[in-house]
Amino acid sequence: MQNFILGTAGHIDHGKSSLIKALTGVETDRLEEEKRRGISIVLGYASMVFPSGIFVGIVDVPGHAKFIKTMVSGSMGMDGVLLTVAADDGIMAQTREHLLILKLLGVRLIIPVITKIDLVPDEIILKRESEVKDFLKSYGYVLAVENIIKVSVKSRAGIDELKSAIERTAKEYNSKTGGEAFSEKIFLPIDRIITSKGFGTILAGTLKHGRFSSGDEIEIMPSGLISKIKSIESHNKIIETAEKSMRIAVNIPPLKKRGVNFGDVISAKGSLAATNSIFTKFFYDFENKKELKSYVSLSFMTGGVSVSSKIIILNQKKRVVPGDYAYALFKLNNEISTMNKERFIVRDTGAGRTIGGGIIIDPSAGSGVALNLNLPAAYMVGSMERLEQRVKSVEGIKGIEGGEGSENSPKLPDLYKLNELYEGMISDKAEDAVYSFIRASNDGNLEDIYKRLNLERTYFINILEKLKAAGRIASDDKNKHAFAREYFEEGRNLLLKFINEKNVLSVQELYNIFSENMKHRNGSLFEAVLDYLLSKKYALKTGGNIISKEYGNITDVNKISLPQEYTEIAEKIEKLLKLSGNGVPDYAEIEKKINSGKKALNFILSIMVKQGRLVRVKNDIYYLKGQIDDIKAKLEDFFLKEEKLEPKNMKEIAGVSRKYAIPLLEYFDNTGYTVKKGDYRIKNRG
Repeated sequence: MQNFILGTAGHIDHGKSSLIKALTGVETDRLEEEKRRGISIVLGYASMVFPSGIFVGIVDVPGHAKFIKTMVSGSMGMDGVLLTVAADDGIMAQTREHLLILKLLGVRLIIPVITKIDLVPDEIILKRESEVKDFLKSYGYVLAVENIIKVSVKSRAGIDELKSAIERTAKEYNSKTGGEAFSEKIFLPIDRIITSKGFGTILAGTLKHGRFSSGDEIEIMPSGLISKIKSIESHNKIIETAEKSMRIAVNIPPLKKRGVNFGDVISAKGSLAATNSIFTKFFYDFENKKELKSYVSLSFMTGGVSVSSKIIILNQKKRVVPGDYAYALFKLNNEISTMNKERFIVRDTGAGRTIGGGIIIDPSAGSGVALNLNLPAAYMVGSMERLEQRVKSVEGIKGIEGGEGSENSPKLPDLYKLNELYEGMISDKAEDAVYSFIRASNDGNLEDIYKRLNLERTYFINILEKLKAAGRIASDDKNKHAFAREYFEEGRNLLLKFINEKNVLSVQELYNIFSENMKHRNGSLFEAVLDYLLSKKYALKTGGNIISKEYGNITDVNKISLPQEYTEIAEKIEKLLKLSGNGVPDYAEIEKKINSGKKALNFILSIMVKQGRLVRVKNDIYYLKGQIDDIKAKLEDFFLKEEKLEPKNMKEIAGVSRKYAIPLLEYFDNTGYTVKKGDYRIKNRG
């Protein structure tokens, strides 16, 4: 069965609820107050089933200005809308605001309905039809002007024609969205919360994206409550699986009503993040009378949630004029959960009207995503501070929907790359959207990117594999981070160049070079590139240091030419040991006195041992080769006179304490010069 959510829109008392009753026989005004006052206050629901197999769920929204929040909540899940205009009134204030909201929410399918035609003469009906056509054209609904339906619920004139138009519109919608449910995440904003004795908590809403079944584990965001679905109901019928574009109620007995709020989202476990910083493409309606400035308090509405916010407009003037677009960040007073490409509405609560809206680019702009372009750090998007820096330095961006630009259009060529990147992040092509998020990511964290996008996890993983196969991205060996291929290759070439030039570098030294020279610097990219070079044997790691492949392949250790700074450290070590006699400083003392850094010291000591300049007697005790030779010569003299070598003898021979005597005895055992016999040693004469 194909599903379609049909909503209503229009001014108060323009016949929305009466029209739904005429179509379905259902009275959507169910509250006593609604019936008494003759107006809709909350969302109402009905349904239609066509012989063709199309099931239409209907959401009736209030028309009164006081209930715009409820109207927006209901409109968020609509696939198409009946826009009602009463023949006796014509286009009114809420008609205009409702159509603006529908436009901003991306509702493309509008069925215009002129109601109450029985109340006016034919010439007025013709006048209203002309007005509605001009009105629709002004908002870009050009195709809708050819399908205006004129009805009377009293005489039922036009009702059958309207039913046919609804079925035709639903077929058109389903022909374009057939496979989306399998590639999209579960996303169900909650607009009703019911507690029923014997059943527990029941949550209702329109399933905007994805599909799920009874018994599935779900997560309610942003609270992170996890539970299992006991049962699913749609229009008073128990169903096994909920599909996209269905009005459903889910029974989740363990949940407590107080733990769930209107506007919370039912989602798959681990698929969404909580956020209070949302990066958007924002349209400021042309009917506004003055420009909008940054840091103004506004009501931000998306899904079923409305939250207070402050706007930061990302251009040099920190403001936007009526009828223009801008990239903007909304800093919310409370956390919500939403996704990339979800639509939003912005209202001026003081003036009590909708002023604009748009599309969400990055739902979690406060973490993880930054612009890794050839731009200064001030252009980064990834924290409020960087965003505000960017506001001060970036010139006004205009024409982001193919407009004509303005005198404030950016002069820096790279700013056009910003547009390209941002538009890629909201591309209808999933591969381009994923690639753009990876390219914009601050650290390439794939789990964070997944939580931003409206892609089911398996589908997301498949896209990553396609991008790798196409050579557009590279990832680390654990597939936890991914990077644009050009950034990865730039990092690889940079590290390889400096490793081959320097021959020996500590990891920290190498990272410092990477940070200073890479415009797209981040720790995850550095680690991924270094791991790649090591796995492919382009470089080697020893003693906490990175050495070039050529350097590591030198078989004659004496041909190794240490960098000047390392040569100087080696000379300091030799001098320190020589001056200490046989009571040499241990590793910790050498590190403290040389002060070269542990990784550099480890490497230098290992090279000096390989070159035969040092002898490692114990893990933390090193002697000069000459010192060991002197001690061995004295042992030769000792064994000419004595047969048994005890610890006290070694103390006298080497002039050291027991701390050194025991390691020296064990060293000569390990080299085969002596053989241990209980508490003493003898010379190995084999």
